[in-house]
Amino acid sequence: MLVSFVVIGCMLVFVVVCDETVAQNSTCSASSFLPNACTSDSGHRIAKYNTATADECCSKCSNLEKCAFWTFWGGDICYVFDNWPSTHEGNCTSGKVREPSPPSPPSPPSPKPSPWIPPPPFGPVCKDCPNIIFSLTDDQDLLLGGWEPMQKTQALIQKNGLTLSEFRIHTPICSPSRSETISGRYFHNIKSNIPVPPSHELPAANGHVNGSLYRNQTFGVHLRELRGYQTAIFGKSDFNTMEGFDRWFAGSYLGYGGTWQDNESPTFKYKASSTEYATSLLGNKTIEWLSRANVTGDENNGRPFFLYFAPHCPHIPATPPDWYLDACPDAKAPRIPNYNYSTEYFHQLISSQPPLNDSDAANIDALARLRCQCLLSVDDAHAALFETIEKLGVANNTYWFVSSDHGYNLGNHRLPSNKFLLYEHSIKPPMVIYGPGLARNTSNVVLSTNVDYAPTWLSLADIETPSTMDGRSLLPVLFNLSSSINASTIPSSVLRYLSKHPAESPKTFRKEQFVQYYSQGNWHTNDWKNGYNRTLDDYSNTYIGINVIDPSFGSGKYKYGEYEYVCSTQQIQEKACFSSPDWYELFDLQNDPFELFNIYQNASSAFKEELHTRLRQFYPCSGPTCP
Repeated sequence: MLVSFVVIGCMLVFVVVCDETVAQNSTCSASSFLPNACTSDSGHRIAKYNTATADECCSKCSNLEKCAFWTFWGGDICYVFDNWPSTHEGNCTSGKVREPSPPSPPSPPSPKPSPWIPPPPFGPVCKDCPNIIFSLTDDQDLLLGGWEPMQKTQALIQKNGLTLSEFRIHTPICSPSRSETISGRYFHNIKSNIPVPPSHELPAANGHVNGSLYRNQTFGVHLRELRGYQTAIFGKSDFNTMEGFDRWFAGSYLGYGGTWQDNESPTFKYKASSTEYATSLLGNKTIEWLSRANVTGDENNGRPFFLYFAPHCPHIPATPPDWYLDACPDAKAPRIPNYNYSTEYFHQLISSQPPLNDSDAANIDALARLRCQCLLSVDDAHAALFETIEKLGVANNTYWFVSSDHGYNLGNHRLPSNKFLLYEHSIKPPMVIYGPGLARNTSNVVLSTNVDYAPTWLSLADIETPSTMDGRSLLPVLFNLSSSINASTIPSSVLRYLSKHPAESPKTFRKEQFVQYYSQGNWHTNDWKNGYNRTLDDYSNTYIGINVIDPSFGSGKYKYGEYEYVCSTQQIQEKACFSSPDWYELFDLQNDPFELFNIYQNASSAFKEELHTRLRQFYPCSGPTCP
């Protein structure tokens, strides 16, 4: 009864006292105290009190759910802790109240915000605009056998379309080239402030590109906002921005498996299975998108599409699919005159290269075979895409551009791999266009570059070239309405544009092509695919140059370059690089197509000055001021 009375009384009147009394009768009895035990574990201290006795300090701890240990010192200071800390001897009294609570499991990391930002709503639909497909491979050359594996592409697209036989790339490396393509700008107008040579290697040179300079100004943004295009990318982007696309399935993987960016996944990721080969996966994803009712079916409301198909082949590692491991048995690097060739009259990167030995040659040939096998998968994908657009009934209203981001080296000028050079094998990729109203199985010699892509695609939708773009539309050169071409097959938007822009001759459209490259830094490789003990890029390989085709000038065909080893951030910002070149190269391509003999020292002052003047039309031009 006494116990009950006490409990009832405590419940009614003495709740706190009752709790402390109970605690003191158990864990806070003097026999449980630890005399002369001190601690100062600030990491686990949860409170500080002023108490008169050790008993009161213990009671404070007992009444705190998370308190496991207390210490009383200094006559009136009480510290309480959530664990049992180690102690040291001193003028303190301490005690344990309860077992420490197990540590809470770590909180799962907050999910990283997706880099994908949904694009703005479509603009008004252009129902008489054509569809556009852009197929862009990676590192596919034209001059070293890179076009040979593409037999289906040649039969379906090239023989039914137009070949731009003098097409060249403005910058022979991945990220700048692709950034120039979507922005329509020359390299100096998208260049970051990183000086050259950079303090460390910049893979793919993407550090040299400032994507914010063309954000919301890419061709895709204009097509979506002004003509209501649906836009999709499947494959390698590497152009430093995501604007302009409403379907994004991107990555630079080769082989089986791999992880891709996927804007239709809650995690923004697609994890490919071990049986999914990269190029085939991209082809299947592309066909699935094309076949959607809102893209080409009865739910698209006449909305045109732009498809950017970008497989990673034949970029190193050039991994082929299993079914082509025995293909291309005779593929090897062609032994053209500039293979394993260099002299002291080239810039430092080339003049310092040691000769290729037999082992180097065998590795280069093995890489050439892998590249061929890899490209066979792209050729298959093109054939499947062509069959798809025919089955969907949109082939007759679709323009298809097939090219690569640059050429390659396979022992040429003694570089066993990669690109980066001013020379033809590095800057000349395949370039064919298929579509209604274009001459079939013919060549066009217009001097164009990848900077002209964006204005050309916009003009297909009757959009004038924005003042932010440096390139020019090729439509007036590609179409000649006064010829035998049946104008009734040409989409109305194209006819509207051509009515405002009369036909031009390829020979007068432009007489020079501009090339520009900033060194990635000192890139020394030591593997069989890139090359053993080889320097593929260095301080001497920053340049601007032009390819000249002008029958009224000398032999009519030249390559001219100015190299400057150092360019500061201030010079980059002021577009004042190349003010004091350290090296010059000049090749007579009419008589020296393999660029073996640098004739700069033998050229007249007047001839050099003319070339310098022509080059400086491009650097540092911007927008409509560019030739």
